[in-house]
Amino acid sequence: MSQIASFYLLKGGRRQELSNGDCSGTVYMAIWDWCESELDLDVRFPVLQTEDTLDCALLEGELAEELLAALGSRDLTTLAAKIAPDWDLPSETVQSGLETLRSHLKLVQGNAALLYEMT
Repeated sequence: MSQIASFYLLKGGRRQELSNGDCSGTVYMAIWDWCESELDLDVRFPVLQTEDTLDCALLEGELAEELLAALGSRDLTTLAAKIAPDWDLPSETVQSGLETLRSHLKLVQGNAALLYEMT
């Protein structure tokens, strides 16, 4: 199982690949779990399970705005230090993932969406 994280900006029928912040899929799984448990935001997107797609999230509209606001109102260093131990991850790696996610969410405007896939 490779756990490669990939982000895509979906806009106007186009799919533009974005950086994963050099983080593994495990980092983003930890972040999605935090979103679900602490923010009560269900970001995971139901996809047809294939051998290639292990995890998926779709962030658009109000959901993307809520998550961006939540990340913008928190100190990411402190937040990363809170998330990391539960997943046995370095807090610096989780912080990089949070920063990458926040940066990508700023691109989601109008009819755009942010798609995350772990393969």
